[in-house]
Amino acid sequence: MARGKRLLAAGGIALLCAPGTWLRSEIVTTPPRDIAVEQVQDAGPADQTGWQVAGVWHYRAGGLRFGGFSALLALGPGKLRAFSDRGYRITLTEPDGPAPTQGMNRQQVERGAENDLLDAESATRDPGSGAYWIGYEQVHTIQRNTIASYPDGLRDLRPIVDWAENGGAEAMVRLADGQFVLLPECCDRGLIFPGDPVAGGMPAEFRFVAPAPDYVATDITQLPDGRLLVLMRRLVRPSPDAWPPFSTLLVIGEAPEEGGTFAPETTLRLDPVIPRENYEGLAVRPRTDGRVDVWLIADDNFSVIQRTLLVKLVFDPKA
Repeated sequence: MARGKRLLAAGGIALLCAPGTWLRSEIVTTPPRDIAVEQVQDAGPADQTGWQVAGVWHYRAGGLRFGGFSALLALGPGKLRAFSDRGYRITLTEPDGPAPTQGMNRQQVERGAENDLLDAESATRDPGSGAYWIGYEQVHTIQRNTIASYPDGLRDLRPIVDWAENGGAEAMVRLADGQFVLLPECCDRGLIFPGDPVAGGMPAEFRFVAPAPDYVATDITQLPDGRLLVLMRRLVRPSPDAWPPFSTLLVIGEAPEEGGTFAPETTLRLDPVIPRENYEGLAVRPRTDGRVDVWLIADDNFSVIQRTLLVKLVFDPKA
């Protein structure tokens, strides 16, 4: 991206996020009593073989607790959980199911870390035990949580990484074999841990090559066939046709190996098929017919001109 375009896009994001501007929502400190959900796009084609749009939903609520969702997990049947930039989580039933529900809670953290572990950017889960891990930006720390969401250990990665403060573990996935893969937003080197990073052990590095210039990973998950699906975002030149100024891709590649190169390929350009937004959370759920439900959630930056959107796509890996 040319320097002028970068500055313009950066200015647009700064305007969205800057405190005290008219773009900010009214500040309400009480918890949201109600979370409204409205379907804003129906099912339809995705203009790419193997992909379909199943629906897009807009979630709304008042207060500082709501919004900023940057990581997404698929829990038990029909249930999702997203984590926010301000230390909260929302647990919801899939909105295309019967009687959808949703509720928010504070994400518990280790005692003494309440002021540090707020900006959750990535999450992954062990489907066997139900334990899950959250990656926090700024402090480059991973917290393990029990199935009941109690803190169960920390790992501060700052002694072993040189990531920028706002460019930490933006994407993290626990693979089926127990390895953990982390993709930072700030550089082209990812990490592979041989097991639970909170339990210790040193990671190996691999090279990450994006399939298109200026796109960065915002979330990652593993498909049933073992390949990795990565959600990627790029700032674009703001215009009436590109607002909010984000472009989004889904890319697929074989899981990386120590010292190797992870070079996934684009499988779906999302800009033409769903509303533009700052999509940062990704989760998948296998279907009985061999296809995969793919869920995305958008980080609204706590701005009145952005939205918390939940997207459902359907992917056929064999198409």
